Amino acid sequence: MGELIMSAPVAGLTSKNKITSEDVTMLRREVFADGVVTRGEAETLFALDQTARDKCGEWAPFFVEAVTDYIVHQEKPEGYISEQNADWLVRTVSRDGMVDSRTELELLVHVLEEAKSSPDQLSAYALEQVAHAVIDGKGPMMHGGSLVPGHIAKAEVDLLRRILYAYGGDGNIAISKAEAEVLFRINDRTAAADNDPSWNDLFVKAIANHVMCATGYEPPTREVALRHETFLD
Repeated sequence: MGELIMSAPVAGLTSKNKITSEDVTMLRREVFADGVVTRGEAETLFALDQTARDKCGEWAPFFVEAVTDYIVHQEKPEGYISEQNADWLVRTVSRDGMVDSRTELELLVHVLEEAKSSPDQLSAYALEQVAHAVIDGKGPMMHGGSLVPGHIAKAEVDLLRRILYAYGGDGNIAISKAEAEVLFRINDRTAAADNDPSWNDLFVKAIANHVMCATGYEPPTREVALRHETFLD
């Protein structure tokens, strides 16, 4: 991120390393009353998220909502994520190739959900975050200690499905090569584990969708293809 020019209220929040519910209300009403309309403002929010060690429960929803609105609705054309904006988002949330926090992971997925169209590398990058946790035990999904590396549980399957659904906007019907490669890697590295049954269901249907497109067949939409009760049942 470039040099940030912060308003006095925002600079004050940065210096105290704490964000309260009153601070979030102030940001909504006074600093970002018209939304986040510039990249500099979005980077200011990232700076706050990264520097404040003590954040109230209202912060994460506000942060995700505000930055998503900027990148999806303020950047032109509205609703379409350009490769340049996708690269900026990935660079901003990445630390050594991984998302740093659960809040930033939620932001990444929410951007995919809200956008009409986005580059396939953005979806693949989101899938990679699940792979880091499931395969290597790394990343923000490990915070809390409930995830077991080498095993994929229902929560991880649900997140993978959410990411794949999210990317299925205008024109993104088929599972892309980049997405399929991540899914294959997860499957290969967890094949010997007692995975949740929903993983095999999702994996088989997603790869079948990818193969159908690659061989010239017109696949069903992702939403139809990935439903539990349809497609290959």
